[in-house]
Amino acid sequence: MKTTKHPVDLRYTLPQLLELFAVAHREDVDKGGRYDARSAAINVWSHSWTTAATWRDSETIGTFYVHWGEENRIWCIETDEGFALDDLLVELGALEQKACGQVIHGIVRG
Repeated sequence: MKTTKHPVDLRYTLPQLLELFAVAHREDVDKGGRYDARSAAINVWSHSWTTAATWRDSETIGTFYVHWGEENRIWCIETDEGFALDDLLVELGALEQKACGQVIHGIVRG
């Protein structure tokens, strides 16, 4: 599958970044959510894996790559084929809203 990497510099406080990952873990794709969080990345899926059909039809729409430590930032957003950077920024806005109570770097579609 073709992907496109978009370099970004989206800075967070450490507590904000930790909360983004906490929400992603709580809303894991295996638990009915749409995220798959690793130590330095959050994958966003099109569907949760609550049924065999949604598992089969689900695909990643993109990934947020994180630098920890002194940087505490998303340094790259990778979009999967068929999805645009704005799609991932909408997803980021929703994740930020859940995690931090506000949209910080993402966007709200509306």
